[in-house]
Amino acid sequence: MFQSLRMSPVWRMVCCMLYLVVTSAAPLSVQAQETVHTALIGLAMPLATPRGQALRDAVQQGIDDANKRNLVINGKRTIFKLFAVDDKNDNNLAALAAHSMVTAGVIGVIGHLSTDASLIGAKIYNEAGIPQISPTTTARVFTQQGYRNIFQLLGHTHITTEYLAQSALNLIKARRIMVIDNDTGLGNALADSFIKKLRARSMDIVARASISQKTSDFNSVLAEAKAVDADLIFFAAIVPQSLAFAQRMQQQNISTNLMLAGGAVNYNFPRSSDEYGNNTWILVHGLPEEKLPGFKNLEKNYATKFTTKLIPQSLFAYDCVGALVEAAKQANSLSPDKLIEALHKLRFAGISGPVSFDAEGSLNDPSYTLYQVRQKRWQVVKGFP
Repeated sequence: MFQSLRMSPVWRMVCCMLYLVVTSAAPLSVQAQETVHTALIGLAMPLATPRGQALRDAVQQGIDDANKRNLVINGKRTIFKLFAVDDKNDNNLAALAAHSMVTAGVIGVIGHLSTDASLIGAKIYNEAGIPQISPTTTARVFTQQGYRNIFQLLGHTHITTEYLAQSALNLIKARRIMVIDNDTGLGNALADSFIKKLRARSMDIVARASISQKTSDFNSVLAEAKAVDADLIFFAAIVPQSLAFAQRMQQQNISTNLMLAGGAVNYNFPRSSDEYGNNTWILVHGLPEEKLPGFKNLEKNYATKFTTKLIPQSLFAYDCVGALVEAAKQANSLSPDKLIEALHKLRFAGISGPVSFDAEGSLNDPSYTLYQVRQKRWQVVKGFP
């Protein structure tokens, strides 16, 4: 019976049809795989912290929005995916995170959080020829290493401290200024540059102190501030240390003005000031959210997916993705070396504002906003430039 069935014309026709289906399906599957390409975008951040989580979610939002564009790059439909590594803002783990990015084959890296971690990663990414864009690193040295693959989406310290000095002297009217750094790359750079800007205006400081970035014992520096009768303390630190410092000032009934840089924003900024008192001033990178045309739409879409808050650095993290994606589109390539060249030529309208880089990779024409705590809220005082 089997012999006659195999030899029947009907069976022969069924076999031929099955053969055509199987053999034609394989090329279709291969073709589908070839026309869709997955590109990994790396993120190195301390993901267990509120700030790191907020930046991670902003990057994911940027990736989701990029994928809605159905981009075709080099003839292939391209899907972007997040490759996130928790470096805990630790120098040793930053190196491990950077090597894992290289091994994974990311097209670019967003990160790291601090200047110290970013500098460690930069050397590794440079050797691998991978672009690195930091949404939080502001130290001038970051883009002065001679690496062509390094970019920062915030104004660097020399620009930041120019506006800090203007604010301290012209708006706060400070005359007895004490400077405290937290013994980090960024803290030292901010403190040194701020002092240099003051001296250029014939104003010297009354005291300079340095404390560990991990300490919560501020008694000695606050005692010194009282002893020199400082009317302004500039503390070059970020949250949560700056919050603890401000709280200790209030506990000791110290009414001296406190000035901070953008990394010290609290998580409810600008809606409430949390532990910061009424004599606190902060210079934040970027414009107020109400002046950013795309902010409300981003905020609405973000709130449907994430429980973290959009903080000022979130906008820059979101725009890091946009810059990488726009560079890939303009280069019509996902090759990291071509992305680096495209980033140097980029003119991109980001949520945070216009994005373009100078020859060293620093952001061109960065904006800043000075805020002061008034009635437990951050109030805009002045915009720069």
